[in-house]
Amino acid sequence: MDRNEIIDGVKECLLECVRAEADSITLKSRIIDDLGADSLDLLDIIFTLERKFKIKIKQGEIVKMAQDGIPPEEFQKNDRLLAKGAERLREVLSEVNTDEITEGMSTAKIPYLFNVETFVKIVERNLGKTA
Repeated sequence: MDRNEIIDGVKECLLECVRAEADSITLKSRIIDDLGADSLDLLDIIFTLERKFKIKIKQGEIVKMAQDGIPPEEFQKNDRLLAKGAERLREVLSEVNTDEITEGMSTAKIPYLFNVETFVKIVERNLGKTA
C-alpha cells in the first residue's frame, strides 16, 4: 500500500467518523479544531482506522513515542510540558507547526495538535512503513 492509498483511506475513515465535507479534509486539517472531532470521535477514528487497515493502534501511542527515552520527570511536571518534552514532541509531531508545541503547554492540549497527517503517520508506522 503506497502513501496515497493510506492518505485516501485515512480520509475515508475521517468522513465516516466526523461531520466534515470531503473537500475540507487536507493533510493539515486538525482533527479537533478543523474537523470538529471530540474525544469520543477520536476513539471512533482509531477503531475505524484499525478496522480499515487491519492494524492495532495502542492507546496513547503518540505521547508514549514522545516520552520514549526521556524520564517522565523530564517530559512533564504537573501536566505541563518541560523543555525536553516539548523538544521531543516537536520531533514526533514533525507535521505540526513547531511554534505550537511549547514548554509549559498543558499535556491535555496534545490531542488538539493532531492533524490528518498525524494519523497517516500512525497508520504508516503500524503497517511497518517509514513515516
